[in-house]
Amino acid sequence: MTNFEKLVELIKKVPGAYMAGEMTDAGYVEHRFRMGAGPHNVYSISKSVTGCAFGILEAEGRLRDSDTVYGHLEEYFPEDFDPKWKEVTLRDVMLHRTGVPDAANIDVDTMDFWADGQEDFLLHVLKQPIVHEPGKGPFVYCDTNYYLISRIVEKEAGMTAAEFLQLRMFNPLEWRGNAWGTCPQNHTLGGTGLFARTRDLAAYGYMLACGGEYHGKRILTEDYIARARGELNGYGYGFSNSDDGRWFATYGMYGQGIYILPECRTAFVALGHEMPTEEIRREIIPLYLK
Repeated sequence: MTNFEKLVELIKKVPGAYMAGEMTDAGYVEHRFRMGAGPHNVYSISKSVTGCAFGILEAEGRLRDSDTVYGHLEEYFPEDFDPKWKEVTLRDVMLHRTGVPDAANIDVDTMDFWADGQEDFLLHVLKQPIVHEPGKGPFVYCDTNYYLISRIVEKEAGMTAAEFLQLRMFNPLEWRGNAWGTCPQNHTLGGTGLFARTRDLAAYGYMLACGGEYHGKRILTEDYIARARGELNGYGYGFSNSDDGRWFATYGMYGQGIYILPECRTAFVALGHEMPTEEIRREIIPLYLK
């Protein structure tokens, strides 16, 4: 039984499983647990993908993680904004350490932002106070942080983050159909809302496992990936790193996951409702890293 087959047997125990897939140098294999949509909502996996748009522009010298949000979005700030926003860097944003309170988040997957009067996502975020020192305060997880990155990418690229990534990452990875939710002003959500096929997510993970290349095409730099995966047992730019640094992953609500294993140039994907992420980390990943 292959490692992937063992993964499938583990996931079969979960009633809400959708799909699993694996991509290696030998190719792609997948298993469908039930009939359903082709592209699935991958929730916060979207954050790592949005971060890659930053990484592509960074490699071209058009963005830096030391840039400030204010430096890129100055004209969108309200008159009475907290001046400490001028200190918040893109690195702080991607690490969820901007210094904003929990109220800054607009969780479009669970809340009615129309009822709460928060349909202007950018204004909602930029009018928030900075209550902790940027970059040094507590980890405050916000979908809206990657919405900020999406808006900065859009301004720099001259197109939405979804359009930019279609041209610069999805097409080179040979994605076969995806969609991305927008805010009411039609800007890419960034922090959530990406719908993608299992095969395409596996190709994304495989590219990362191969140091940013896919079939000879350079998409991301190795330096960006090293920073994006984060510190050991920590959070990076939409990714979570393992405690030993031998693998990293990007996760979405209900246990969606892309597991990236550079040592064996492998990525596997598990999609569904209440995926057994702890069991996958404990029982399956060690099989690949013997």
